[in-house]
Parts: sequence; structure tokens; C-alpha cells
Amino acid sequence: MTKPEISFVAIVISIAVAVQFVLWFVTHTFGKGGDGTLGDIRTAIGKALPVPLGVAIWVVAISLVLQKIISTHELDDIVQIQAGEEIVNLSSLLVMIRTALLIIIAAWFITRAIRAFGDVLNSWHEDKDHVELDSTAIQALASLGVVLVWFMGIIVMLQALGMNMNAVIAMGGIGGAGIAFASKDVVANFFGGLLIMFNRPFKVGDFIKSGSKVEGRVTRIGLYATYLDTEDGNVLYVPNSIFNNSEILKTN
Repeated sequence: MTKPEISFVAIVISIAVAVQFVLWFVTHTFGKGGDGTLGDIRTAIGKALPVPLGVAIWVVAISLVLQKIISTHELDDIVQIQAGEEIVNLSSLLVMIRTALLIIIAAWFITRAIRAFGDVLNSWHEDKDHVELDSTAIQALASLGVVLVWFMGIIVMLQALGMNMNAVIAMGGIGGAGIAFASKDVVANFFGGLLIMFNRPFKVGDFIKSGSKVEGRVTRIGLYATYLDTEDGNVLYVPNSIFNNSEILKTN
């Protein structure tokens, strides 16, 4: 590496380390606890933000270093990819990959934030007498939000990589049909979870009995399975499709 390259790399890495330190300091100073609603919100942000933002800092730093090396040594022509009517060289490909990674990191942060704020709402439900929230609805909205964010993030990422989305959607339709047929039990459990969350035959905290073997108090309703605490202290993991074909006896 030439001296200008070494200097550039040193500056970029130094800035990345400095920003990472500031992120750590801010998170540990302002992102931990506190009283009241503001403290809960700060805690949620403190849980969700640092890791994705830290990864994003280094993705940008490393990509800038690679761009400098490519530019200095004139390596653009090593890669020539036809993308529609345009030809993508190595520098352009690196920018596309960086953008795609940042999109996925953004989706990662949003899903972590959804989970963190869901935990905050559940803590309000459990710890604050004046706040009445439905834990089942919180879990449903959080789970659906995570699925939708990842779906949109992947679509936007593929667009950033220059892929033909019509072809991707067509292939996804064909592949999706095959996967759905091969994993019909998974699909049945997924839609069973949605039906439970929105029809609400039972909710978190209810004691239920279904069939001859399913009996216990509901602790969590997921998109694939429902978790019960049994009377003997064990945790029962019940695929949601079971409830679609069985009567449910519910007590509070």
C-alpha cells in the first residue's frame, strides 16, 4: 500500500473507532433505565440501536477503504457485470453491496426496536396498575411487524442490488408454491397462530384445555406455536394448528 492509502485507511479506521466509542458512551449514559415512560423508551432504544449501528459504522468504513484501494490501483475493470442496459464495474458493485447491507442493517434495527418496545409495553401491563394492555395483541403486532419489516427489507435490498424484481417475484411465486406444499404443517401452524391472535379464543394468562393432552396456562402465543405452563411446572409447546381442529375449554 502507498503512503496516501495508509494515511486514508488510518483516518477512516480512527474515525470509525471514535464514532464507535461515542456510540458506546451515549448508550451507557442515556440508554439505560430511568424512571417513568421516558426511562422505558430510553431503555428500548438502548437495547435496539447500538449493535446494528455499530455494524453499520464498520460496513461504511471497510467499504470506503476498499473503494480507495480500487481507485488507487485502477481495479475497476476487474469486474464487468451486465445489469440491464448498464455495465457495473467493481466500484459500482461495492457501492451496491454497501447499500444493500445498510438496508438489511436498518431492517435489523427496526425489528429489534419492535421487540424492545413490545417488551416495554408488556412491562407496563405487568408492573403499572393504571395501564391495561393486552399481552396477546402486543405479541401479535410485534410478530407481524417483524415479519413485514424483514419482507420489505429483503425486497428493497434486492432492488438495491439491481435485480429484476419481476423475475424475483415470479421465481418466488413458483418457489413459494413448492415450499408451501413441502411444509404444509409449518404453514398451517403459521395461519393457526394468526387466527388465534385475531379471533382470540384465548389470551395470555388464560388456563385452557384442548383435547386430551393439551392443558395449561398460556404464557406466550407465537406465530408458530403457543406456550403453556402446566400444573406440574413444565412448559408445554403446542403447534398452533392443533387448535384449529380441537375444542378449546378456557378458564381465567
